[in-house]
Amino acid sequence: MNIQLQEIKERLPITEVLADYVTLRKAGVNFKAVCPFHNEKTASLVVSPSKGIWHCFGCGLGGDIFEFVKQMENVEFAEALKILADRAGVELRKPTAAEVAHEQKKGDLYEINDEAAKYYQKVLWESSQAHEALAYLKKRGLTDATIRIWRLGWAPEDFHYLENFLSKKYQKADLVLSGLIIKNDDRNEWFDRFRGRIMFPIINIHGQVVGFTGRLLQEKEGVGKYINSPETPIYNKSREIYGLYQAKTAIRKTGRAILMEGNMDVISAHQAGSIAAVASSGTAFGLEQFAILKRFCENLVFAFDADAAGSAATRRALEIALSLSFNVKVVDLGGAKDPDELIRRGIGAWQKVVDGARGFVEFFFDKTFAEYDKNSVDGKREIAKNLAPLIYRIQEPVTQAHFVRKLAEALGVAERSIWDIIVRLEKPRQALIVPQTAHHKTRQDMLTDQVLGLSLLVKNEKYLSELGLNIPAEADKRELLMFAAETETAEQDLDPATELARTASELKRLILRQKMERVTSDLMAAEKNKDRNLTEKLSVEFAKLSQQMKGLN
Repeated sequence: MNIQLQEIKERLPITEVLADYVTLRKAGVNFKAVCPFHNEKTASLVVSPSKGIWHCFGCGLGGDIFEFVKQMENVEFAEALKILADRAGVELRKPTAAEVAHEQKKGDLYEINDEAAKYYQKVLWESSQAHEALAYLKKRGLTDATIRIWRLGWAPEDFHYLENFLSKKYQKADLVLSGLIIKNDDRNEWFDRFRGRIMFPIINIHGQVVGFTGRLLQEKEGVGKYINSPETPIYNKSREIYGLYQAKTAIRKTGRAILMEGNMDVISAHQAGSIAAVASSGTAFGLEQFAILKRFCENLVFAFDADAAGSAATRRALEIALSLSFNVKVVDLGGAKDPDELIRRGIGAWQKVVDGARGFVEFFFDKTFAEYDKNSVDGKREIAKNLAPLIYRIQEPVTQAHFVRKLAEALGVAERSIWDIIVRLEKPRQALIVPQTAHHKTRQDMLTDQVLGLSLLVKNEKYLSELGLNIPAEADKRELLMFAAETETAEQDLDPATELARTASELKRLILRQKMERVTSDLMAAEKNKDRNLTEKLSVEFAKLSQQMKGLN
């Protein structure tokens, strides 16, 4: 495989691959570009044609052409390899029988879902059964072109229409695996999962149909208004984002995604020209979906429904988005029940509320004060209980202090009482673990890379043992670290040896600070539990760490 990787790299110069995604500008022997993986105005991504590697000094990412395609296309290494191998005209090694079978099965499921989407579309436009469904979509303001672009369809009110159609070409077991057909084991019968519903195909980021959402035209007692495809080998509802395939270019270009709850909201928004709109896929927005969005933008505008459920969903999603360091604003729908209703009133009204979206704390300030009586003791308590955790999530100290003062003044209490609530919140700000799919490296990761790279550059490993670091065994990783260190020090006219000492010291301080925070947390718990021995032990440990920190300062 290494020979094949090398062959692909020889046939595809790194500048040729990256030029398909970013604008490269010559910078001495290297090239520079604005990094597509985080929001920036000054080019911080550097490309070395001679070494065949790239590195961004803003977010810390870097690698070869395979790593770049992985990040840009949101794919795993195997898929990036195939993309570049096809482009280079390199035939990859023969896969194992198990790999062939697995990929073939996924290929069959993609094909089955695509055939089903075509079938549902055909029924919508050509069957007399679907007249009411088509009329409903048009009444909702969708044009013929929009209905076709989003591949909307109709599942007939029958148990076997789709089953009979697909079973002519595909095995029943594969139809069941796709989630479109259900098997009744007691009767040894098969029947359609979706019946009497408007069908919304769920399309993945690569343009493939992976599942469906079905909406009842007429609500029935005891039957869900919406049902979704079950999880399958090609459909993971926690990862899919409805409309991202259509919206990704606009999101990347504007640096902003507009989050909605429903499929119709997204379709209406795109038809009206608001093409950065997306929605979750059969579930609430979760960590994996936000991590995927992080590949495309830093800014989110929440435009969830105006009811209590929408407000709760906004609050839950907000916590996750903030844990991934998104900049978040919230739309005030101004009396409309959802974005679709507001858009149908006029695109001007919709654009106005999007442009006027406020910071999440300001939005919930107004909402919370409208719900509770700030003049009663119970009301004050509920307002503080609702807003203090949001203020706690603010990373910037001045902004946080501003809202503490604002809340205290509005409730007529001392600022100290609000700070007391905030400092007692035990949940850490970065409570959620960021999946590997998220872009940015942490400050500690970046400092670690810098120390390793500078140590290699100046051939001095004295700081590595102090910090418990090891030089990577892989030659390509060592080369990337040295390239980053050499380029950064040369561009900023820094002495590599001096910069190594400074960076190692900063990393030591960061590690010490983290240890002190952990000890402080344990100490508070020990004091709370009245454990004298542990309290004394932790106090001594904290004092030692403080002395070490003083020494570094």
